[in-house]
Amino acid sequence: MHIMVSRQRKAGTALVARHVAQPGVSHISFATSQRGVSLLEVLVAVLVLAIGVLGAAVLQLNALRYNASAGHTTQSTFIAYDMLDRMRANAENLSSYATTVDSCPSGEMSADSVHAVDLADFATAVGCQLPGGRGSIAITDNRAIITIAWSEARILANEPDAEFVVTSLIRGSTP
Repeated sequence: MHIMVSRQRKAGTALVARHVAQPGVSHISFATSQRGVSLLEVLVAVLVLAIGVLGAAVLQLNALRYNASAGHTTQSTFIAYDMLDRMRANAENLSSYATTVDSCPSGEMSADSVHAVDLADFATAVGCQLPGGRGSIAITDNRAIITIAWSEARILANEPDAEFVVTSLIRGSTP
């Protein structure tokens, strides 16, 4: 290997470049061949970082959506089992619990008996606490079927309505 020193004049300054002479390799100076490489490396690193941050943001958004959906499922489960407990406590009037709720009730509801209060609370909980909440209670013999449905469209686009159904045998009631 030979080291060559050459002088080049560029815009009134003297540049000294050292070249290592190798057979078959062009004699382009090291400074010239590396110009802009570190900037390119920084741009690639920023691009990789931006993709990572975007991925983390999408994960966080999905976590928030599914958390809200799970909250609605938990709320509907609580409402259904609360109603079943009320029906068990008032089993002699089981047949009077059959009802359908389509929306949040407006105005005052009848509260002249225990089951009327229970049904008013059920209608308020289903219709007002769940988005687009609907519910029904069907009584067949000693069996109660509670169905609660709600809209997930605001949380999960293009998703059908969610539904929770629970069936229970109520002992002590007369069919």
